Amino acid sequence: MRRKIAGLTLSATLLLGAAPFVGTAHADTTTTTTTNTTDPVLCFVAAQSIITEALHEYREGHLTGGELRSILVGTSTFLGDCLTP
Repeated sequence: MRRKIAGLTLSATLLLGAAPFVGTAHADTTTTTTTNTTDPVLCFVAAQSIITEALHEYREGHLTGGELRSILVGTSTFLGDCLTP
């Protein structure tokens, strides 16, 4: 039971940890134009760190397969939202 609670807590923490990236990923990075652009490097670095941490926790036994899948689906959704202009 402790592992399940720890896994759920970690999943929520990972998903909430990506929240600041979502807000800054759509920031206007150009100073000369008024179009909003997304820095794809920031999106991929954030996604890579989330996936790496989730895989590490899964290998350690702190996440179940379903929890890992949920994190991966959430990361995929994050990338889709982050990279959409």
